[in-house]
Amino acid sequence: MLTLEEILSEIEKNTKFSRKQIYDRIKKKHEELSGLVSLEGAGHLVARELGVNLLITQKRNLKIKDVVSGMKNIDLKTRIIQISEIREFDRKDGKKGKVCNLILTDATGEIRLPIWDKQVSIVEEGNIKVGDVVELKNALAKENLFGGVELGLPKYARIEKVEEDKSIPKEAKRLSNYQRLLIKDLKEGNYEIKGNIVQIFNVNPLFQTCPECKTKVEIKENGFECPEHGNVEPVNNMIISSIVDDGTGSIRSVFFRDQAKIVTGLEPSVILNMSQEEAINLIKENALGNEIIMRGRVQKNKIFDNLEIIVNEVEELNIEEESKRLIDEIKSLKGVGP
Repeated sequence: MLTLEEILSEIEKNTKFSRKQIYDRIKKKHEELSGLVSLEGAGHLVARELGVNLLITQKRNLKIKDVVSGMKNIDLKTRIIQISEIREFDRKDGKKGKVCNLILTDATGEIRLPIWDKQVSIVEEGNIKVGDVVELKNALAKENLFGGVELGLPKYARIEKVEEDKSIPKEAKRLSNYQRLLIKDLKEGNYEIKGNIVQIFNVNPLFQTCPECKTKVEIKENGFECPEHGNVEPVNNMIISSIVDDGTGSIRSVFFRDQAKIVTGLEPSVILNMSQEEAINLIKENALGNEIIMRGRVQKNKIFDNLEIIVNEVEELNIEEESKRLIDEIKSLKGVGP
């Protein structure tokens, strides 16, 4: 990965800003993201905002928390914590394809890596398995359907098993360590919010995805079509678009898939044959007024120019745990010991 000095030099060389101005912007970006990326990771984001491409030839030994959509030539050392079932599918040209999803973790987070066709042989032949430490070379990062980031292995990239590294945990770091903020204090970044669901928007709560690559499918005359895999039998998923309020402000909150199931207590199959109005009314009955804790990525909605949160984790409020948390906060403010 480029050092901070190298990033500063490259941006300075390609813009009209002084080194101090660039450093101040990087530091501000780092603070906006609550330290969830390194200064170097923040530097890459600032460079992209300023139109400076740092991603062309420089290989990067990154941590998962520093991976940003658009990065190329990424080197990562991670542990495999999950391997999905290998699935076969028919391509548009009639040829057979294969896909398998790996979930990877390091000391900073987790990320999904789909592997395709010939790449799948590394799983089929038992060269890698759950629990192995693996090294990725020349990977890339791209935005997935839900606004998150996933990895890809282009033509010259590779993944291989390496020696055990005890510094890499055997399970993913949970998002529960995200900073809790009041809605009035939110800015772009990853945060935890406590609030009540006060509004459910009247938008279609169902969407269909390809069972192979999880991409959203389109309805065609002959059924559902995936851009990659052609005609498929889709998976039904839920999306809930809502407003959450904590007394200091409100924010549009979007719950996908499992998170939508949690806040509604419903499976997609329950509303599959309902009209949109019937489904929304049932969702409102189950979700409105619920007090929840949600964690996810706060971002600017480009259409409405306001903040929204894409929820990665959600749970109903646990009164006992929340009371303990408040007591601990009060003690820390007063400097009182246990």
